[in-house]
Amino acid sequence: MADTASTTALEARTMALAGELRCLVCQNQSLADSHAPLALDLRDQIQRQLAQGRSEQQVVDFMVQRYGDFVLYEPPLNPSTALLWFGPLLLLAAGVVALRGFWRSKQ
Repeated sequence: MADTASTTALEARTMALAGELRCLVCQNQSLADSHAPLALDLRDQIQRQLAQGRSEQQVVDFMVQRYGDFVLYEPPLNPSTALLWFGPLLLLAAGVVALRGFWRSKQ
């Protein structure tokens, strides 16, 4: 009974942590939500590491070291992730400028 409880707790920790990491194949889904083969492998990797006694932060650090900041849903702001943070704002600004130019040419 205790073994079942510990297995259930490990699976819950695995899925909670997988929910915080991005699927590298799907990109718009978490590892917990994705059914891509890579996501399944990464969930297994997370579970193995947690079973070995590693903390959630150690597992996240391993994933970032191996796959880069993109695996995080909220990557840190640094030069290599600046486009992830400011890209949508830049696209919005470009759209506003283009729309404004279109309207001016109509008048």
